[in-house]
Amino acid sequence: MRQSRARVTDVRVWGGLILLVVAAVLGAALLGRGSETVLVLQAGRDLSVGSVPLDVVPVAVPADLAAAYLPAGEPVDGRLRWPVAVGELIPRSAVTVPVMESTRSVTVSVESGHAPAGLMPGDLVDVWATRADAGGFAAPATDPSLVLAGASVVAVAADAAGFAGGFAVELAVPTDRVGELVSAARGGVLDLVAVPLESQQAIP
Repeated sequence: MRQSRARVTDVRVWGGLILLVVAAVLGAALLGRGSETVLVLQAGRDLSVGSVPLDVVPVAVPADLAAAYLPAGEPVDGRLRWPVAVGELIPRSAVTVPVMESTRSVTVSVESGHAPAGLMPGDLVDVWATRADAGGFAAPATDPSLVLAGASVVAVAADAAGFAGGFAVELAVPTDRVGELVSAARGGVLDLVAVPLESQQAIP
């Protein structure tokens, strides 16, 4: 009887040890999978609709989540379909191949204090114009008018020669609106107003 009980006890002990080993192996495998990470792209600043996501930071995410986001180390071929706020991971679905639009690059002079601080390429701005008097200053009691909505900033040259007291901003302008913008720039004072991310319309 004692030998029989000892054998049963031995079987239970060995069975328990085997279960512990199996559990430890499975746990280590699961933890190993959870520790695998992949570098993807995170927005380094607010990125507007239609911009190429260049201001980005590589961050590590679990490997099973990485497929949904732009991988780090690969060139970004396309523009953003919707805005991405600073600190957000950039989804693959947010980037689309840009449709060739009929636009022209127009450089305008902007006086100091008449554009958002930290204006950068890729930002979206509304262009407002106020009629100028003979001295080139905004005419009194003149309401500004919206010339162009949601223009994309191509380049900013704060030290551009020939723009005394201000700086040059290059904008992407639809071809049929170029004349209107040039006329407004020559006959008035321009103000660039930033379009916040929450007001930007996603590209279908």
